[in-house]
Amino acid sequence: MAVFLDRWGNVLFDTNKEIAFNNNMTKIENGFLEQTVAVSDTNRRIDNLVLNSGGDSPNEVVDARTSLNGQIYETLEARLNGDSSAISNSLADTNERLENVENSNASLEQKLEELYGEATQNMFIYVSKARGSDEAGNGSFDNPYQTIQKAANSIPKIVSGIDIEIICEPDNYDEDVIIEAIYGAKYVTVRGSNSEVVDALTTDTGFYCKSILFSSISGQCVVKGLTQSSNITTSENIIYFLRVGYGSVSNCRFATSLKSTEKRTIYYNQSDGGVAHNYFKDQNVILRSEFNSCPIFYASNVTAGTSNVGVSVYMSDLRLSDSAPAIKATTPQKTEDGGQII
Repeated sequence: MAVFLDRWGNVLFDTNKEIAFNNNMTKIENGFLEQTVAVSDTNRRIDNLVLNSGGDSPNEVVDARTSLNGQIYETLEARLNGDSSAISNSLADTNERLENVENSNASLEQKLEELYGEATQNMFIYVSKARGSDEAGNGSFDNPYQTIQKAANSIPKIVSGIDIEIICEPDNYDEDVIIEAIYGAKYVTVRGSNSEVVDALTTDTGFYCKSILFSSISGQCVVKGLTQSSNITTSENIIYFLRVGYGSVSNCRFATSLKSTEKRTIYYNQSDGGVAHNYFKDQNVILRSEFNSCPIFYASNVTAGTSNVGVSVYMSDLRLSDSAPAIKATTPQKTEDGGQII
């Protein structure tokens, strides 16, 4: 509101000037009062728009058209639409993050299952190259795995004092199998399904494999009913026991010549064990014991042909049965660096 004051006409001060001055002061006071009332009304109106508007008011203020990120829209509707779009995008991003969390949780649960499992009962895992599947199989007799390695990978890493058997239908498994880091098992066995009825001393068992490594298993590791594959492994050993409680090889047949290689048929490293009722022919080293191992080579083993080395020890011990027949090898026994054959 404009306030128009009276001007003095001349410099002489008289009663009229006093009256005019007082009138001017009254006008100023009234003007300030009116402005104060107007400001108060405006503030109440803004509060009503921002805090108490029922949505019918045609008035908009800048604050109502300003988004949280500071963008000013031309209308409140545009701002609300913008906020809705931003919220929608945020929700989509949140849903994606939640989906990622769910996938991570599922992966974690799978890893925990692989690690701990629920293995309190003996496990029998079936393998069939002809009718099995590593994708759709579950290791049961009716729905076996196709490879020995898949069966080995399905074993939980921590179990509770149980026996574990991988039972393989006779076939040629062209694999270098690794079974490692299983805690709490009493036995971990790989065997042919016909191992109880076939005699490896007289015939091929029909269950062929290139090599098997057992590593870091505190229980007894067993290979039974295996015939050495005609496809020579790239590994240094056919059967390898590395830091296991006890390694056992029985009713197996090793008749693919390794004489021109550096490979060892059965190798013990920091492990005890026993080798019984097996057939060996034309191998490079039939049995090697190293680094505080102490396996037993039983008299029930049969050697044929002429292997390069029979039994060999390095910084380790090896026991031969008292009635063991002579091992057919160019060097039947070999000791190195404190190794002893008893």
